Amino acid sequence: MHKLLLVLITFVLTTTSALCLNGKHEPSVPESFVLQWGFVYMPPLAYQDEEGKTKGELAEMMTAVSKLSGIAHEPMQFPNARAIFNLNQKKINFAIGMKSLIDNKEGFITSTFPVSKVQLLIVHLEETEAVNSIEELKGKDLVLLSGYTYGGLRGKFEEIAANTFNVDNHNRAIEGLKLKRGDYALLYKTSSEFSLGNNNPADFKSTIVGEVELFFMLNKNVEQSSLIMQKLESSFLCYKEMLTSVRDQTNIHDYVARSFNKPKCDIQ
Repeated sequence: MHKLLLVLITFVLTTTSALCLNGKHEPSVPESFVLQWGFVYMPPLAYQDEEGKTKGELAEMMTAVSKLSGIAHEPMQFPNARAIFNLNQKKINFAIGMKSLIDNKEGFITSTFPVSKVQLLIVHLEETEAVNSIEELKGKDLVLLSGYTYGGLRGKFEEIAANTFNVDNHNRAIEGLKLKRGDYALLYKTSSEFSLGNNNPADFKSTIVGEVELFFMLNKNVEQSSLIMQKLESSFLCYKEMLTSVRDQTNIHDYVARSFNKPKCDIQ
């Protein structure tokens, strides 16, 4: 997010959340409750920097949603497979991801709409023959992200590949291609671009082969889980409205003045 947008949103959030609150405060979530948000290293969506601070688009969103809803959250980064294990074993109570990550669908409440989307890419070195579909990967050596379900497609990738090479993150997938560990890597668009780092983008080619939706996923065993999900959804929609409103304004001072006269979001 542009730094100016973040500053303005923080200003609105810390001045009684005038855009979003309608004065309804009941029923309430227990004050001691904390969303234990488990996530994987997936820049620029979510990651911890060298100082251990959580950053990225999803981190910014969760900070805003937490303030708007009044629900505290604690971000925790895990390796790919460990994050999924902790979610399914209920060692953490919240995640943002694909529904296919959940083993027992009855044990979780998912948001009624996606809160983010990522595009699935086939990435390869410039010198490697281009492919335009998943079917063309048959018989090829593939680099896959360990723990990722690829929206339910992982089984198909493993079935059609000649060999698979599993790595922990996008950075290592890019290195795997350079070291000829695989012909093609299955990655996500924003993260693969971020992970090119000092590599020359011209040395790599990619094809978009799908889009994956990400949802809020909350452990159903959490006290008042339905209410918490309702608050998270309402706060997210308000956050998106604020982002749209800010981007539509050319004059920051004009936007701040108008903010307090706009219809207020309905956060129950």
